[in-house]
Amino acid sequence: MKKLGFFSEQLAESMARQKLTATLLSQRVRCSYEYIRRMLDGQSLPSLRLLRRLSAKLGWNEKEMRRFVMMDQARGKFGDAFWIVLGKNPQCDSVYILWEFLTPEERDFFADFARFLVERKQRKEREAMNLVVNA
Repeated sequence: MKKLGFFSEQLAESMARQKLTATLLSQRVRCSYEYIRRMLDGQSLPSLRLLRRLSAKLGWNEKEMRRFVMMDQARGKFGDAFWIVLGKNPQCDSVYILWEFLTPEERDFFADFARFLVERKQRKEREAMNLVVNA
């Protein structure tokens, strides 16, 4: 089962952009197809040696990618406490991970849509209260 991760999303996005399959990438970085698949699914993280090869082949900033790997390691080790220590809501895990892939316009759309949902919920709650008061 796919598990969102900072690293896995970067890997998937880079592979899609460069039109690379897991098989082709595994050959280029000298690791197994299965290991690439597990990294894409968020089930594994690369060793430092493999991260260096991936960074070279995919044109990544190795230091930034190391940070993503460390964040995913911490998320795996500490669970919700990872987000709580950062002052973030653990329920928004996927939003925090995917946010970086959105354009400014898409982020605005997301915020507008969330605002719409909140306002709709509040309106329904007010209408329900009015029904109770008027009954």
